[in-house]
Amino acid sequence: MSGNHTAVIPAMIVCALLSISWLDPYRDAVSSGNEEFNQKKYNNAKRYYEKAEKYAPGEDEKKKLAFNKADADYMLEDADNALTGYQRAVQSDNRDVQKKAFFNAGNVYLKQKNYREAINAYMNALKIDPGYERAKKNIEYVLKHMNQDKKDNKNNKDKKDNGKDRNKSGQDEKNQDQKQENRQRDKNNRGENSMSREQVKNILRSLQQSPVRRQKGSGDEKRKLEKYW
Repeated sequence: MSGNHTAVIPAMIVCALLSISWLDPYRDAVSSGNEEFNQKKYNNAKRYYEKAEKYAPGEDEKKKLAFNKADADYMLEDADNALTGYQRAVQSDNRDVQKKAFFNAGNVYLKQKNYREAINAYMNALKIDPGYERAKKNIEYVLKHMNQDKKDNKNNKDKKDNGKDRNKSGQDEKNQDQKQENRQRDKNNRGENSMSREQVKNILRSLQQSPVRRQKGSGDEKRKLEKYW
């Protein structure tokens, strides 16, 4: 009789452990969301992350989930919701989550060609981790494209001005209005995407002090997202 009891007890323990593993809907939902994300089923992934949020054991887990949902929103090209999620994730107590959330927010701004905010986000990631090479590489990438866009805008403006000079007769008043509109557009663009010389110098000085190690074949990864889970 005692032998039968000995056999039953381990079986009961195994069943209890399995029951506990099945009673973790939070982790199950997160895992399912990750599987869907890896299969590029981003709407499904987001639904699982939202389901996991209902079972999250604490506020910090909800902030980590906000990061995952933001990654799904980014892949769905929903920039507004992605930024909202990353902004919540940077409030996490986990500094790695904070760093990656700033980096991914920078990628959203980069995709929008909002270079000023992109650099600010990458700089915030570097404040958390000064050795964060992906952020450094993206800052260099943004500065390069800011300079290129500035050259392209100048060339386009010169072409327009030359065209106006050749067709000046009867167009003086119209040209004046167009110039005013162009000046206002340039002013708006400078306010949104440009940085002062001093700001650029400070960023370059920081990068020179901690230079980026170049890796072959890494040029196409500027907009790759960081992932938490």
